[in-house]
Amino acid sequence: VVLILIVFAIILLMFSPLFDIKQITVVGNNKLSEDEIISLSKIEKGENTYKVNKIDVIKNIKENAYVESVQVNRKLPSEIEIVVEERKANFLIEYGGSFVYLNNQGYILEISGRAELPILQGQATEDKDLLVGSRLTTEDLQKMSMVLKIMEQAEANGFASLITKIDISNKESYKLILDSEKKTVYLGDCSNLGTRMLNVKAIIEKEKR
Repeated sequence: VVLILIVFAIILLMFSPLFDIKQITVVGNNKLSEDEIISLSKIEKGENTYKVNKIDVIKNIKENAYVESVQVNRKLPSEIEIVVEERKANFLIEYGGSFVYLNNQGYILEISGRAELPILQGQATEDKDLLVGSRLTTEDLQKMSMVLKIMEQAEANGFASLITKIDISNKESYKLILDSEKKTVYLGDCSNLGTRMLNVKAIIEKEKR
């Protein structure tokens, strides 16, 4: 009887106003605002913290393609903390009069106006499949791994910011377009990539003298 009374008292305490949510904190967001994430979570202030289903909250927030991962923490008695890890846009694909934003894992994050990011050209993914939240085709994802190596080498050699377009239509013939330098760089199948990128750097520096 005593045990039953104790359990009953604990349950009453858990669902008392003491555990009503007074504060919702968002950590780790950059692209998305705190208000956007709280809205996605569907958590309401004044709701009992123990009535919050963490699995549902995570699922709700991850409906936004910019969200990579979510963690929901109860900070008793009256705070919910939402920790997010966001995806970052790294590339664009031309899409009609707009642009598809991609991260470096090939996830489609949004379709919007142009940003200052390299444009991928010659992708195998069809326009009808360029849907927010989806990924590029397997063929394009394989090419993306090479694109990341190209950008890493370009960054190391100090000219990544000059790359405006990357043609991935042929894996045996990757091309870089540097509009500001009025140059097209033919990398072939990217064998000896480090050496090729050093040569590109040398040519750019030589013509600036």
